Amino acid sequence: METQEILSQTPADQLVAMGLLVPILMVGIGLLVAQILSGFASVKVGAVIAAERPGTLTRRIVMTVLILAILAWILLQPGVWPVPVLLCLGIAQLLVFTTPGAHDAVLGEGGVQRGWHARRFESLEEWRLTGDHLRFRLFGEWTSVPCPPEHHFRLRSKLVQLVPERESPFQD
Repeated sequence: METQEILSQTPADQLVAMGLLVPILMVGIGLLVAQILSGFASVKVGAVIAAERPGTLTRRIVMTVLILAILAWILLQPGVWPVPVLLCLGIAQLLVFTTPGAHDAVLGEGGVQRGWHARRFESLEEWRLTGDHLRFRLFGEWTSVPCPPEHHFRLRSKLVQLVPERESPFQD
């Protein structure tokens, strides 16, 4: 189909003719699912006490540069309708800025989050509070989130109240 024919169609028909409807729907659904999962994690974790987000700035910069490069390349192509491209890349940029990194570690008032996985304190398999971290089992593997020493007493009291039998006897 020629560019003039495509541009004379309705916007919905243009998206179908250009093969952009499916990618826009996929990216939109991805954003919706990511926001729902992030919302559930926020509810489980509660107000943030401490967080480590290593690599977040680098990930955001690299992905923004890639998205801008794709945008520039697409806009240089003759006959490309930029609106759906901007929509897809804009949604992708939102995903980059609103989703957790794989190594993010968050301690909240109600639970912990490691990457995409969030748990309420009462759902922890096993835990121990040592040094500057709350260590816990996630899918059978030990991991940790930062826990400043000034929060140890209050956090230990909460954990002992909720799941005393899951405190690990192992000491670092």
